[in-house]
Amino acid sequence: MKPLTILYPTGSFYPAQTGGPDNTVYWITKALTHRGHKAIISSTDLGQGLPMPRSRWLDTDYGQVIYTHNPIHYLPLRVILRALSQIKQADVLHLTTITYPSSFVMAIINSWFVGRPILWSSRGDLDPAILQRSRGKKMAVIKLIKTLVNKDLLWFHSTCDAESGYIRDHFGADAKIIQIPNYMELPKQIETTKEKFFLYIGRIDPKKAIENLITALAQSEDFLASEFTLKIVGDYYNEYGHQLVKQVEQLGLTQKIRFLGHLEGREKEEILASAWFTFMPSHTENFGVVVMEGLAQGTPGVASTGTPWEILKERDAGYWIDNDPDTLTKTIDQILALPPERMQQLNANALKLARDEFSIHANVAEWESAYQKILS
Repeated sequence: MKPLTILYPTGSFYPAQTGGPDNTVYWITKALTHRGHKAIISSTDLGQGLPMPRSRWLDTDYGQVIYTHNPIHYLPLRVILRALSQIKQADVLHLTTITYPSSFVMAIINSWFVGRPILWSSRGDLDPAILQRSRGKKMAVIKLIKTLVNKDLLWFHSTCDAESGYIRDHFGADAKIIQIPNYMELPKQIETTKEKFFLYIGRIDPKKAIENLITALAQSEDFLASEFTLKIVGDYYNEYGHQLVKQVEQLGLTQKIRFLGHLEGREKEEILASAWFTFMPSHTENFGVVVMEGLAQGTPGVASTGTPWEILKERDAGYWIDNDPDTLTKTIDQILALPPERMQQLNANALKLARDEFSIHANVAEWESAYQKILS
């Protein structure tokens, strides 16, 4: 296969940990680089630590990357300018998030002046719950895309059936879609002892329905009488996070439910590895990377039917359930009653599922085929 050059303008990028795409796009670019392709990433410096060099191209094992400082994050002019300086050498322009300014500006400029094929990852941006926020502005951007972006050049990437449906809802039944789930670079499994806590890890946002999980735990007499706790990992310094803290206080659960704030790196891997179960009770998700990260550490998951994680049930690596408090309580009670040998089997199934289905290096050929399909 002829080596490909893929250009990725993006709002944030590894080693930042501001959201799932920071890692999912990184895992793609690293796997492609290892296969001899060239990834070019133009990003803001959002979430980057101070030692990370700014405003110069860096050669890394995940591609050629530049982190730019943009005074207004939602008007990332330097991301756009640096990406435009590289676009003529790219075979494919791969955009992330439909309504992010650098994405739709790059799509329009490319359509009118350059003509490179476009693959556009929705990354949950068309999820109805997310689209309701600033809906007027987002719908205006979607209309702009439909009017000014060359449809012949445009392909979309989705991670699941629901996301493909959202794309067709807004861009038509004939929208060209490539569906590839998220894959990850499987970390080395951390050898640790499982501890008696449940884990929510991720963004603290109303669509995550964390309040349902808290209510469910408060309803569970078995949980209240047990040694188990819930650890909530994520930046909770927002209105919704404050509501959750207040809910825990009002229910008298401050000794049973702890807010740990943001964790990353080794700390994040260790807490994923030592958790009894991860919980993702979201109303809706296009994927849910944290479930996959938990599986990679041998931790089974509980995910709602609003997420594309039916495979947990199919592969006996967890539960796929409704996210109402009563159903969550019932599932929590079932988990607390599991005998040790059953938990060991679930741990083994979780790890096997991650290795069988979600390794980026084992599945990078899907991305190569996708780019080749777009080019042909």
